[in-house]
Amino acid sequence: MEKVCLNCKFFKVNDLETGICRRIKGKDAPRPAKGHGDSCADWQDAGQQYWIRQGWLKAQQKKAAS
Repeated sequence: MEKVCLNCKFFKVNDLETGICRRIKGKDAPRPAKGHGDSCADWQDAGQQYWIRQGWLKAQQKKAAS
């Protein structure tokens, strides 16, 4: 299994290419922008969430192509 942000429990997808890392807690804490293929030391497996994200990205790509 690849340890990429798209498959991380703390990753939130923003658009087709980027997302944010929610590992840092706190209302005013800066959350770093990450690419889908990036990785970090805090990576944790998201399990089924990976496939949900993949499906969402494919749907967004179809919508953008139309």
